[in-house]
Amino acid sequence: MLNVYLTVDTELWPYSEGWPVRALSLDKITFNEEIAACFYGKTSEGEFGLPYQLEQLDRYGLKATYFLEPLFADRAGSNHLADMVDLIQRNNQEVQLHLHTEWLSEIHDPTIPSHFRQYMHQFTLDEQRALIAKGIRSLQAVGVKKLHAFRAGSYGANRDTLRAVAQNELLFDSSYNPCYLGEDCKIDLDEQLLQPLRLEGIWELPIAFFQDYPGHQRHAQLAACSAEEMKTALLDAWQQGWFSFVVVLHSFELIKGRSAGRLSSPDRLNINRFNRLCEFLSDHTDKFRTALFSELDPATIPEIKPTKILCSRPHHTIRRYAEQAYSRFF
Repeated sequence: MLNVYLTVDTELWPYSEGWPVRALSLDKITFNEEIAACFYGKTSEGEFGLPYQLEQLDRYGLKATYFLEPLFADRAGSNHLADMVDLIQRNNQEVQLHLHTEWLSEIHDPTIPSHFRQYMHQFTLDEQRALIAKGIRSLQAVGVKKLHAFRAGSYGANRDTLRAVAQNELLFDSSYNPCYLGEDCKIDLDEQLLQPLRLEGIWELPIAFFQDYPGHQRHAQLAACSAEEMKTALLDAWQQGWFSFVVVLHSFELIKGRSAGRLSSPDRLNINRFNRLCEFLSDHTDKFRTALFSELDPATIPEIKPTKILCSRPHHTIRRYAEQAYSRFF
């Protein structure tokens, strides 16, 4: 049985030119438009954010992890963070910790760095430990009883990040993304990580990926893969006896055209991909189970070291290019 982790990075991005290099204007006191788009997926045809995702997960009997970014609440209001926690937990899904340090340009808290940097790995170990502690406090203050896992914004972690995760008594990290190694992700290893590895005192669960054409890799993000590419990768991982397969999407991934002063539009391609993925997992419970970090016992994780990278089928990749080209115009 392959454990599939459906992970949703849930985050708020303000409508402000030049942010975060240029701080938000002091007269910006509401984030209603951004919240409507980023969290609720509001469009002229209905909502396709968390409420829609949660409804579909419930319909198909699936579990998901919402990696929720809490630093925004220091600027936009903790009531919005509390609403998201309540919505997710009330629908029997889990909340884990996600941090986008861009928000540090808006936060005045003596326990954390006072200026933003793009990635977690640009902070010292002590600073990263303080940032993660701040995120844990913020989520616990609005109803998350216990946290187990962390993901750095933009996958921007290094090995100090993992040490900071362990020092905050979390058990898991899921920041390692082979497709972002280098400038963004700096979890340096001797070889590409395909399956969970105990590292710096915690378990690292890498984002799944596959080779879509020779010399190029693509991570298992909903918006980045065709439905057939995702299905093929899942089936190949199951056949190879993998323990886990981590899928990424975002709270706003089913809409497009987010901007100030107008409603977004449904992203019909990604909505279709999401629904097909849910249906596929629901129809193949003999092979796949959607899993939660809060239910994962570290003692049960096997040390599997597969060496064969998953590969897409050429006709599936060609179809993805055609789908995405069509989607830009319709």
